[in-house]
Amino acid sequence: MTFHQNSTPRSIPILDKKSPKLLNPARCMTENLHMTNKNTHSPDTSHSVVLMKGETQWRFAWKNGEETIAVKAITDIAKSTETDFDWFDAAMVCHEMTKITAKAA
Repeated sequence: MTFHQNSTPRSIPILDKKSPKLLNPARCMTENLHMTNKNTHSPDTSHSVVLMKGETQWRFAWKNGEETIAVKAITDIAKSTETDFDWFDAAMVCHEMTKITAKAA
């Protein structure tokens, strides 16, 4: 499993009339745009989930069969007080992982 955190500080006013969103909630996106066919499903297929929280982007990547390891790493990050990645973020990422795993099965 790989994990990357990117942060580019930028000042954005909270109440900007040009912006349709007043707050910047966390968003999850999957990067599996082309799911493999069930019959050609490879154990080496890699998947990833990107969580965007404010200006920070969290990218979690794993291969088939590494889901348990990935969830353990995600919970370890959520336990940490060194980042702003919290339990709600972990739940969102794990939910997206479950959706990917269900599609791939």
